[in-house]
Amino acid sequence: MTALLAPRHPHAPSASVVGELGPRYRIGEAARRIGVSASALRRWEREGLVGPTRSDGRYRLYSDRDLDLLGRVRRMRQERVNAPGIKRLLSTDAPAAPESPRHRQGQRLRSLREARGLSLRDAAAAAGLSVSFLSAVERGTSGTSIASLQQLTSAYGTTLAELFAHHRRPRRVVRAGQRPVIELADDMVRIEQLAESAALLEPQLFRLAPGASSEGSYHHAGEEFLYVIAGSVTIWVGQRERYRLHEGDSLTFPSTLPHRWRNHASRETCLLWINTPPTF
Repeated sequence: MTALLAPRHPHAPSASVVGELGPRYRIGEAARRIGVSASALRRWEREGLVGPTRSDGRYRLYSDRDLDLLGRVRRMRQERVNAPGIKRLLSTDAPAAPESPRHRQGQRLRSLREARGLSLRDAAAAAGLSVSFLSAVERGTSGTSIASLQQLTSAYGTTLAELFAHHRRPRRVVRAGQRPVIELADDMVRIEQLAESAALLEPQLFRLAPGASSEGSYHHAGEEFLYVIAGSVTIWVGQRERYRLHEGDSLTFPSTLPHRWRNHASRETCLLWINTPPTF
């Protein structure tokens, strides 16, 4: 996140991830999508919290990655965190507390890498990530998005579900209050495992906070089905397909196509998401 906080050259491209479009939202549209006023975005820029790209005509332009950052800033403002506090929370240099979910995730990822005899450089290259980012993730000083974590688990020959699994005897019945949970992207994304003993499919309940996204494209073997229980979500599939789904809508597509998603709604979106076979 530090690259987003630093001032940009007026004509420099925005930081992006694989499959993400460049800066394309003008300030009014960015403000509408985040649910704040344009004046709030200007104030956050003056405070050094955000740094949009400038077009040749000097218009502010925001990318999808910028919208992710703006959503985090908005939530912290709602919690009465001041500008210096927000800067500290956004910094990737703040270490995670021992035994926190982020710390445990980093330790688990380091163990997986070392078990495969991979150096940080080799693992980062295999996952398409930077060495510095992977190092920060393993130390627990940086969180991960769905996209980057899926790239890592794929490079290590495992899945997100296996990474977060509690290794115990699988249960046929998973009670509502006892679901194994994956929490990612600073609590913006919560994935509840709906089955423990299924061998040919992987049903999950996705809970997406307003503004939550995959933060990039990912793909894997298999086929996917998703059903919107509440809220709405935008799904990009392949290079040309874009779907805005609302409550009651469903979608199927091959998991081998790069896909990404974002909750543009102003409230939590809840999805039933099924992968077959369990490769996510």
